Amino acid sequence: MAHSRTINKFFVTGKTGVLIILGSFLWLTQGCGNAGEDEPKRLPVINEILNDTNSAWHLDPASFPEHREVLPIGIFGTEKDDITAVEVLLGFDQFDNITGNPGSDGISDFAGEYFDFFCPPAAKAPVRDSARIETIKNMSELFRTNGDRPPVKALVVAGDPASVMAFEDIQELIRAGNLGVVAISILQAGIDKTLDNVRRFHSERNKRVTVGVIASESSLELKAYERLNEEVEVVYQGFTPDSLPSLNNPLYPLDRNLIRAYHFDYSRSGMNYRGSRYNPGVMEVNSTENAIRYAVTSLVSQLLLGSHPPLKYILTGENTFSRYPGIIREQLTFLRNFRQNNRYIYRHLIDPEVVLINPREEAAGILYKTLREDRLAAFRTTPSCVRIHAAETLDLSKYPLLNVCINH
Repeated sequence: MAHSRTINKFFVTGKTGVLIILGSFLWLTQGCGNAGEDEPKRLPVINEILNDTNSAWHLDPASFPEHREVLPIGIFGTEKDDITAVEVLLGFDQFDNITGNPGSDGISDFAGEYFDFFCPPAAKAPVRDSARIETIKNMSELFRTNGDRPPVKALVVAGDPASVMAFEDIQELIRAGNLGVVAISILQAGIDKTLDNVRRFHSERNKRVTVGVIASESSLELKAYERLNEEVEVVYQGFTPDSLPSLNNPLYPLDRNLIRAYHFDYSRSGMNYRGSRYNPGVMEVNSTENAIRYAVTSLVSQLLLGSHPPLKYILTGENTFSRYPGIIREQLTFLRNFRQNNRYIYRHLIDPEVVLINPREEAAGILYKTLREDRLAAFRTTPSCVRIHAAETLDLSKYPLLNVCINH
């Protein structure tokens, strides 16, 4: 099916080699004229941005303000729901803001910071060609002053396609221009955390586990999470908020044999159906919560095919899932206890304590520590402020913190 995929790999123990970051996967073979070179050749667009004073994209590093701690944090998205990363940053509280040590202190770790969210129109060119260059140019726009908008002191790449296409390139631009901008990929932060857990706790063969990844269809098409397959078994489940499961949805079809296992909530018009609830003539999901139940059940059901270690981690790459950890855990508990014909169907496939890895929170932790270490934290006593630069109007009703901080 187009919406799900299972990847099986033998687990490699004692792996100590450094893994190249994900962005190089799509262009390493074509970015280098000599296959024997240690590093890919720098893209001409980077030289254009740094050296061509006649280019509309020219960036003068000398124009950066001297006191960078007062500059905003930039978040670059490739779809409107990537603004979820800003909501996570606004509510993030995993450190003591006085000492910088781990531990919540009841105050947002990014209190007083200013944020600029950028979501330009999606690049329409082929991924390996000008779309990559267009993405680099769009991200570099955050590094220059534009009217009353200053450059950013940190760049958080929230869109998986941007990370796959151009994150390595933007890092090279920052290095080559000596810009001193902190650059973090949410995609990479989630993958790094997952692999760190696998290496630390499951290196022995008798402790093998499976990682579940729930991500957007575009991310799966780009193979954004394929780096995981080198070290652990992975099952993938796609999710599209605007395409709700139904009996007739070719991308997310409801399986009649799993209707009881989906554990749908039929109250508050959460489901539309005609006929019997468990043998309907027509049925479609009508709530985000039920769509999440469907995705989790579909993910776990893949483990019934073949021989898999138990599911231990779920990497919630798709934005929607960061807002519903309770629904995910509730569904996993239900499936562990689900019985059919007096037999547990999924219990042996689901670890009793599945760990949810939210890559936005992992990126937030990295960002906080880096800003403190580089003396770039604002430490303002005034409220945080968010400015949105997007090609379309965003629905902010599901982001309560953004509604308070938005600069209208």
